[in-house]
Amino acid sequence: MPVPDPLVLGTRSSELALRQANVVRSKLEAAGHRAELETITTRGDESTDTPISEIGDEAVFTKELDRALLEGEVDLAVHSLKDIPSTVPGGITLAAIGERPHPLDAFVAHPSFEGHLDDLPEGATVATSSLRRTAQLLTWRSDLNIVPVRGNVDTRLEKLTESDWDGMVLAVAGLMRLGLSVHIRDRIDPSIMIPAVGQGALGIACREEGESLRAFLHDVLHDPPAGYAAVAERAFLRRVGGGCQVPLGAWARLEEETLVLDACIAALDGTEHYRDRRRCDPEDGEEVGRQLAVDLLEAGGEAILEEVLGDQRREPTGSPFRP
Repeated sequence: MPVPDPLVLGTRSSELALRQANVVRSKLEAAGHRAELETITTRGDESTDTPISEIGDEAVFTKELDRALLEGEVDLAVHSLKDIPSTVPGGITLAAIGERPHPLDAFVAHPSFEGHLDDLPEGATVATSSLRRTAQLLTWRSDLNIVPVRGNVDTRLEKLTESDWDGMVLAVAGLMRLGLSVHIRDRIDPSIMIPAVGQGALGIACREEGESLRAFLHDVLHDPPAGYAAVAERAFLRRVGGGCQVPLGAWARLEEETLVLDACIAALDGTEHYRDRRRCDPEDGEEVGRQLAVDLLEAGGEAILEEVLGDQRREPTGSPFRP
């Protein structure tokens, strides 16, 4: 089956999602194929007042796009990789992982606060709805007051300005893609906060049956270093289970010819924190990511998951979602 022309590209309708989708569209058009955007509203876009961890659905930002793919309404879908569950419905595959220049988290200060992350006063208030960020912030500083915040990036920045918070944590990649890097007071060192699985990368999905399209998307859009990192991080996530409901982080990157993977599982109140590092050949990232998850679960992470998830804890099913 030939590659469709034009290609119909599915995306969420937020400004950040559209920026990301247009980056992909530009690359496809440069490779000789027209592309049209089809915006799709997801449950995560509609439930803006509920923390993602409380919705209880790993696919909160992807399920509707998956449906559109499977029903042939779109030819490919562009996601923030960190939104993609560790497994997806049968019939869908991840064709490519886009370049990942900005994987870290950012500290964004209130306009009235002139200091940096290290200058936060005792009892300072920091906004984030991420369990991962909450747990790691409290591991670093148990005196901090963490408050929830939802909405797109512009909405969150507006809420920060109008609040009495000292700052908030956002992804560096989102701020950079929106041209809002001026708000980045600090790029948070990974020794304090390990990024989310896939943070900063784009995942491009299509139907498994479209072999020609899958090959084309891989050739035009796939970044091998980001791909190796994604496989290792997502293997860690898949073995731990729980997705956004679990306070975990994983960050892999190539250092010369070696894949380096840092990962953690932390208690929500910061009182327990298990983290470690592995180095391996890039081709061995999946097995090493899985084994690191086993090691951290055995060290104490399993008890954290039981406390956070309780009866909702379940083993992952389906096929791994990887290029």
